[in-house]
Amino acid sequence: MPAGPREGEDRDLTRYLCAAAYLNREFAASLVEDVASEPHLGVAPAPACDVPVVLRHAYYAVIRRHQRDVLLAVEAVLLLVFLFAGAPAGLELVVLLGSWVTVFGFEMSTRYGRHLQSLRPQRFRPERAPVIPNPAVEERIAGVARYTGGNTTVYSGYSPFMGHGEQSDSWSFSLDLKRTGEFGEQPTTFDVQELYAHVARRLAELSLPGLQLEERLFVDGDAVADDPRFLPDPFGRPVASVSRELVDRLKREPEDRARVYLAVHATGWRGDLVTSYFIRFARSDSSLLVEGVHTVLCPLREQYRVIDTLMPTPTFRECVEHLVESLAATPLALAAAPFRATAWFLSEFLLRRRLRRQDRRIRLLRVFDYGARVGIRQQASDAQYHRYFQKYDSGVVLKVCERRSLDALVEFAQEHGVDVGDLVRNQRTIVNNGIIATGGASVQGNSVASGESSRATSGSIREAVKDTVKEAAIGVRDKI
Repeated sequence: MPAGPREGEDRDLTRYLCAAAYLNREFAASLVEDVASEPHLGVAPAPACDVPVVLRHAYYAVIRRHQRDVLLAVEAVLLLVFLFAGAPAGLELVVLLGSWVTVFGFEMSTRYGRHLQSLRPQRFRPERAPVIPNPAVEERIAGVARYTGGNTTVYSGYSPFMGHGEQSDSWSFSLDLKRTGEFGEQPTTFDVQELYAHVARRLAELSLPGLQLEERLFVDGDAVADDPRFLPDPFGRPVASVSRELVDRLKREPEDRARVYLAVHATGWRGDLVTSYFIRFARSDSSLLVEGVHTVLCPLREQYRVIDTLMPTPTFRECVEHLVESLAATPLALAAAPFRATAWFLSEFLLRRRLRRQDRRIRLLRVFDYGARVGIRQQASDAQYHRYFQKYDSGVVLKVCERRSLDALVEFAQEHGVDVGDLVRNQRTIVNNGIIATGGASVQGNSVASGESSRATSGSIREAVKDTVKEAAIGVRDKI
């Protein structure tokens, strides 16, 4: 099997995500609430990322923000007392000044303090991640860590490929297994497991850098409640891995909500770009269904990469900029602090109450969605490439893998006397355009164009505008 991410790639991506937890309140809170603190949910894959290390930094970042919110809440209470007690105006100004200093000091200590600075390339050591002095938290992180290296994804929602990025293209076609071969030979029977093994061997021969090959099972989170294969304990998390025997059985007899894909992942640009190609075969007595899916994890958002451009100490200009930004953010932070501090103090109580509700629903109704809600790596990814060559490299990986898998399919079919004449004659069109067309085949695709002047586009201008507006608001929000 080809090597995975090269040395240092997973470290770079991990430290970027750790930095994101310190710089983005919503990102850190989502990791704590939607991943670590949900004992019933599966965990989505996070390619080239050390998830337990990221979670430790996220917990510590949340604790630091809570400490700041408590201090601001005390200052907000003092301000209200002075206002209603008719205290001298000087005291109120002192409290406001203290609040400003708190917001400014927190921002400076976050950006230039030892925790974020320890994430610099020369200083980052995953083993030095913060230790959370709470046994319950340590147990939660350990539970998530068990999903590292697993072969099963229990997902929630529409797309089963959670954690692997946005789906960029897909296609499917059916091959008639009863049609005689090119020279009139009769087709011979075969086990679909043999086809998977043949295609996997041919894909493993590729020499693309950062290539990983796996067979991954995708299971709908709504379908595991009464299935001990995927959920041994109804009040625990779904399994991280299933046996080889079960994987092979589901290849031969795919179920509505549990399907196996042969997956190829190519990690490049120091872990910043992950391109995945999924292919699945499903055989009946008379036909073979072939499905291909492309997904891409684009680079992390630029705001999460600030650690590489952050000086060890701030310049005079940066100090002035942070002072002004903190002055604008202080009133809102002061107003929100009491509510945030109260929410934190009640968080464990609210968590236990939520879990009791979930347990009651599971026990009485046997209905619950155990699928992962968040992909840690995917959540921090941008919606587009940052460099032209990233898009080019991703396209090359997908075309090479697609071409090799289809070549392997042709080889296998020919060995078993199945007619693939049309597929062989149109191989170049198939690979270049993502269009599958064979005799008696059915074709589906989500990015199809034909003709000399045709174009195939996907995506939404509205979504792009929404992303731009959201990015513009992040800077001020994170200081509040």
